[in-house]
Amino acid sequence: MKVKDVMSKELIVGYVPGTIRDAMRILAKHNVSGMPVLKKNTKTVIGVVTRNDIFKNPNEEQLALIMSTDTIIINKDKDLLDAAKILFEKRIHGLPVIDKRKNLVGIISPTDILKALPNEHDDVVEHYYTSNLVPVYQETPITIIMEIINVTNETALPVLNDERELAGIVSEGDLFKLSHIRESVSQTDIGMGGDEDAWTWEGIRDIIRLHYSTTQVDLPPVPAKEVMITDVIKAYKNDPISEVARKMYKNSISHIPVVNSENRLEGMVTDIDLMACTFKSC
Repeated sequence: MKVKDVMSKELIVGYVPGTIRDAMRILAKHNVSGMPVLKKNTKTVIGVVTRNDIFKNPNEEQLALIMSTDTIIINKDKDLLDAAKILFEKRIHGLPVIDKRKNLVGIISPTDILKALPNEHDDVVEHYYTSNLVPVYQETPITIIMEIINVTNETALPVLNDERELAGIVSEGDLFKLSHIRESVSQTDIGMGGDEDAWTWEGIRDIIRLHYSTTQVDLPPVPAKEVMITDVIKAYKNDPISEVARKMYKNSISHIPVVNSENRLEGMVTDIDLMACTFKSC
């Protein structure tokens, strides 16, 4: 099977020149974690921007200054296995697809590949746990959770309650929807020319007010329990891969916590981790 057979042809993209505010609107509108960035009026991919890029660079304004220019792309005629390997090895959720003219023609994600997998797999989910499991406490402020996401590059974190049970899950996307851009306008008085300046009129110095904007991404100071998803879609360690994959693409989620019979967290499996299932017989 080829990449072109399963890729999404809905092109959600940003453009340069453009602003971070433009990118935030697009990502929020389509509820995606990242998108290719094109040169304006072309279909040429020159970068990729993610939600995490925006949170890590709250004081920048121009999209070109925060996007990643080390872009990984794939040709539409490549084998689906090649795309799965790239997604797994690079730990990314989306891969721009180009044609022979190097124009963007689609996007392929782990979800697209999971839909194309055979309906039944004998292997079980405990063999595909993510290696970077980062649970947080339900009273942790979401500002701290955002810092944890930035440091670990994990896009969803399981939340534990006082009984050490799984109480919910909080994702980068949830925080992104809560965030807003605060723009404050400041002014600085700068004297132009000294008292002896020959160009001054009657010794009166011109004052120019320079206005500049400071843009920041803000999150409300509330604990995780107030924003987390409590109706968590879970799995058990002996659940078959096919069942977990169906849960992911039917519910449009990329992370599923794995619990035991007492609702204690045992692990987490992501759509990226399940890409390894294409490398061997499951």
